[in-house]
Amino acid sequence: MGKYQTGKHLEAFVLLFLAGHSGHGGAVLQWLREILPGDWVIDGGRVYRLLRELDEAEAVTSHWSTESGAAPVRIYTITALGRGRLELWHQEISVRHDSLQRFLDGYEAWRRDPPTPRDDEAFLS
Repeated sequence: MGKYQTGKHLEAFVLLFLAGHSGHGGAVLQWLREILPGDWVIDGGRVYRLLRELDEAEAVTSHWSTESGAAPVRIYTITALGRGRLELWHQEISVRHDSLQRFLDGYEAWRRDPPTPRDDEAFLS
């Protein structure tokens, strides 16, 4: 099986993580690696760029934390605007899920009862 990119839905997953709790980019990456199938490629650089873009768009806020004497990390928290974007993602993914489920159901029905092969001559006449 091939590898799959998180693609355009990466924002939805990042916002979902931040809806549950604030966190830094490394925590978001770890969570994504835990919940997404192993066939998915997660571009860490893209996650950090997305967090900055969400911050600039005011979908999240951020602040630097130096807790426990470790190196400073930027902590992200979802905003009301971010929760609104998350709701829009939910709506889009629900529609996509319904469409994909219809494909899967149709495919499974086809696999259970495939059409019989036609004789090319009979088909063309």
